Amino acid sequence: MKTKTKKRLAGAAGILIILCLLLAVDAVTGDPVSRAWAEWRALHRAETLYPEQEFYVSSSYSGQFFNYGVTVQSTTSTDTHFDVITDFWLFTEDRAEEQVENRWNTCYRMGEEGANEIAKILVREAPELELAGVYGPEMRTVELDLAWEPDGEGAGRSVPGNYAENFPLDGSFDVSLLQKVPSRVCMQVLWQGAPAQEDLDSVLRTVKQVMEANDLPVTYYDVTLVPMYSLDEYDRRYSSHEAIQNGLLESGPVAAAQVE
Repeated sequence: MKTKTKKRLAGAAGILIILCLLLAVDAVTGDPVSRAWAEWRALHRAETLYPEQEFYVSSSYSGQFFNYGVTVQSTTSTDTHFDVITDFWLFTEDRAEEQVENRWNTCYRMGEEGANEIAKILVREAPELELAGVYGPEMRTVELDLAWEPDGEGAGRSVPGNYAENFPLDGSFDVSLLQKVPSRVCMQVLWQGAPAQEDLDSVLRTVKQVMEANDLPVTYYDVTLVPMYSLDEYDRRYSSHEAIQNGLLESGPVAAAQVE
């Protein structure tokens, strides 16, 4: 009897060890069954919130610590997409209110559309400004932040929920929007040699003149001059990342009224 009991206990311990190892691996990498379950729950959540629309999974991510993230996209509404998180297979929450209802998706998309228009105008009317492609995965040369409000420390953020009535779902960017919501335009300009403050002031004036001449009255201008040197001089001046950063000349967000 003792021998059988010991064998049973050893077998149970072995199964327990295997289960613990499987759970440990699952907590690090996730598993396809749990991910499929999370995707089903995400689609179910989306169709419950928006029963008049159909959805598909546009991306699935994470999986660590039994946490699965899914992005669902409507087949009929460009701006109706949001993240759904499932924890431990049973607990699900979504970001539909922030991303869809508070119009973050719409605001971001319109900002990209406006930035593309501004970039084309600057290339045409201020070709002397060599813009660096640094914004977003598309490496755009201009960033336009709509519904942008500064905070007390000089930085800021977009808060489209405060201006939701100006961001109709799936609507297109229109220049009149810049008269209704605060905005910030950002760009990095490649500069030959070390830039000085008067160079930065001149670039700010040029950008503002071009923008306003094309009925694009943004609220804040944020321009950075990036020094460009010959290879030898570049190596001599900038031997470290910190030194390179110190060579930049940044305006920070400057109110349009202050650009003269």
